[in-house]
Amino acid sequence: MKELHAGGIGARLPRKEDIPILRGEGRYFADISIAGQLHVMFLRSPHAHARILSIDVSAAEELPGVVAVVTGEMIRNEMLPLPQPSVGGGLPGRKPKFWPLAVEKVKFHGEPVAAVVAETPYLAEDALEAIFVEYEPLPYVGDMEAALDPSSPRVHEDWNDNEIFKSNFRATRSADEHAAHIEEAKRRIAEAPFVVRQRFRTHRCGITALEPRGALAVWDATEGITTWMTTQRPHLQRLSLAEVLKLPQAKVRVITPRDQGGGFGMKGSVYREPLLVAYLARHLRRPVRWLETREENLMAAGQGRDQIHDIELAADADGRLVALRDKIHTDAGDGCLGGTWGYAMPMVGGMRLPNAYILPFCDIELRVAVTNKASLCPARGFGIFAPRFALERALDMLARKIGVEPAEFLRKNFITTFPARLSTGLGYSSGDFVKTFDRLVELVDIPEFRRRQKEALSLGRYIGLGISTGVEVSGVDNLSYLMATGGPSYATVDLRVDPEGHVTVAYGDGPTGQGSQTTIAQVVAEELGIDPQNVTVLSGDTLTTTYSPGTVSGRGASMVLPAVALACRDLKKKIVRVIANDASIVAGDDEFSFADGYITCGGNSNLRRSFAELAHRIVIGAVDLPPGDTGGLEQRVVFEATRGNVCFSAHAAFVEVSPETGRVKITRYVTSDDAGVVINPLIVEGQIQGGVVQGISNFFFEEYVYNDEGQQMTSTLESYKIAKAADVPRIEIHHDAGTPNPTNPLGTRGIGEGCIAPVPGALGNAISDALRPLGIEITDLPVRPGPLFHRMDGMLKQASTNAGN
Repeated sequence: MKELHAGGIGARLPRKEDIPILRGEGRYFADISIAGQLHVMFLRSPHAHARILSIDVSAAEELPGVVAVVTGEMIRNEMLPLPQPSVGGGLPGRKPKFWPLAVEKVKFHGEPVAAVVAETPYLAEDALEAIFVEYEPLPYVGDMEAALDPSSPRVHEDWNDNEIFKSNFRATRSADEHAAHIEEAKRRIAEAPFVVRQRFRTHRCGITALEPRGALAVWDATEGITTWMTTQRPHLQRLSLAEVLKLPQAKVRVITPRDQGGGFGMKGSVYREPLLVAYLARHLRRPVRWLETREENLMAAGQGRDQIHDIELAADADGRLVALRDKIHTDAGDGCLGGTWGYAMPMVGGMRLPNAYILPFCDIELRVAVTNKASLCPARGFGIFAPRFALERALDMLARKIGVEPAEFLRKNFITTFPARLSTGLGYSSGDFVKTFDRLVELVDIPEFRRRQKEALSLGRYIGLGISTGVEVSGVDNLSYLMATGGPSYATVDLRVDPEGHVTVAYGDGPTGQGSQTTIAQVVAEELGIDPQNVTVLSGDTLTTTYSPGTVSGRGASMVLPAVALACRDLKKKIVRVIANDASIVAGDDEFSFADGYITCGGNSNLRRSFAELAHRIVIGAVDLPPGDTGGLEQRVVFEATRGNVCFSAHAAFVEVSPETGRVKITRYVTSDDAGVVINPLIVEGQIQGGVVQGISNFFFEEYVYNDEGQQMTSTLESYKIAKAADVPRIEIHHDAGTPNPTNPLGTRGIGEGCIAPVPGALGNAISDALRPLGIEITDLPVRPGPLFHRMDGMLKQASTNAGN
């Protein structure tokens, strides 16, 4: 029944989403307003850790245009705190209690202490200066390792320590079995001829979306609360709003703006501010709006990556990996973030640590500390940026110690048999890592590069090549997601055909730039043989869509699109039954083709009817239908992923490092990616480009810096640097070596989440390769020209001194 359509699967169709944006007709949250709306601004703590002795809001309340001023003490009995069941989930660690505004004490610089509601945002901001807060400063807890010391001051005073989560990733092993597993890992490392022991540190950086966060809430006594919100997960937000405000879910509606300037994981959690906006709208009986400033965003959201890895990695005499030990520390910030609590990301990263490699024995221990910083939040490459950097760097160092080309070493240790299961318990259902990797090696021509590298070094130039890989989850299965978050992960779509043959697809995620409108239209076009322009996609509204976990975990291509395809196939069966019934023939589904807007019977070329004609026949002229069929063309499909869905990426970075300045120039960047069957190559390439650029920006430029008192020193885009166009190279993308995913009807794999993960390893390996003559290894991020220059200069001077002696 499948026929290739010009705008169907595989077509390089320009994104439908881009046209209104290019015309200046984008509808972001900032474009949404309601008549009579009030504006809220937040007073944020200047201290990282302090007790609130008193808050005087009387002067602010008297200012013209100010409607209300609230504090944590005023609302703590008016609304419930988090956690609540919807965001408590199955995560096994602690979940600190918090309200939208600080109660009793503040726990990071920038935590909201009070809120002013006024007729304009300018009046509200001015009124913040009239609020007087008396603080008692408390000791700043800022070092993740020191925070875990029993003598450390407590971030959460009702806890007996600062450890929010701990795991040793024993999978399904019993305690005794895991103890034996760890002992075997220790023995293998102790006896191995080749071992690397190294500490790796990834800094605190993360996500800076084009549009920051925002919420606009309207209360209606009959309909309840309606909230427009920048979020990837509108249905989760609806559940949490209902719980916190003590409302029936039927009285809560959440709508995601059509455009929201990206999310990248940062807009996937339940934050404090929107909860208060909704409360204020109900309390004041007027619309209330909040649009986050960039300074607020950089102080309180989008922070990730912050980890230390102490790795021991061992290989035998044949160059095969035998064991891994890793002691991981993570700085979760205060952990007050609904849904992920600052530790879901490192937990997932620990499970995925072995990556694409056969590592039969792993002793991995993760300890996550709370500190006086903003909570760690999801960021693109959920939990894997830091582990990928640490392991890929260790692998590169181990290959050099053995004396083999790193690419050869990696290839020898790839998982090749599927399904596969890591020692951490994570499963991989399918793939061909070697095929995708070999394509990369072919493209970069390592022997030729080594020749050029030797020649360059003779001229005093330092050039290097680094290769890194990443196996990433492509849609989490229902059971695993339910156990981790307390909610399901299935994808539900509703597909409806109108009497003119136009198709509407509704699903509940909150898209943030993935091109879902385009790819969904292409799948419908492929299946039904119609023009993709005749497909409308509705999403992100909890009133008009069924439950969805949201835009997370690369689930669009691997779960949502297969659900769309299955819905189309179910409707096609009904359409064929009607055609056959009307023609008084007996024909099977496979005898009909859907192409170019027509349905044709292969065994009877005269039996050909337009899709629009059949739609009108079934929706409007719904008489004399086949037995059991009723009028209308509507179909709902729920699709669940198989356990172990993954995609795979291999990256190669070429760099040159200047001994005069320490600056690193990326001279070439190449990727080979397995996205399975590609729906739209343009969109896949755009996702990979975006992931690589974000990875480069995290690696070289972005860093959240705190001073010794815990004040966030990088709360503007002047101090929090982001890569610009001139900082990134042309990225060569190749996805022709992909393998169809057998676990869904389209063969697709989601690629957008994981394509950032190999970047830090590739860059770290490339710089280390370039500077190997100087004995310099990259073990800490970010990599900045100044420190790198001083290291190079010191080694060059030492070499000159040694040569003189």
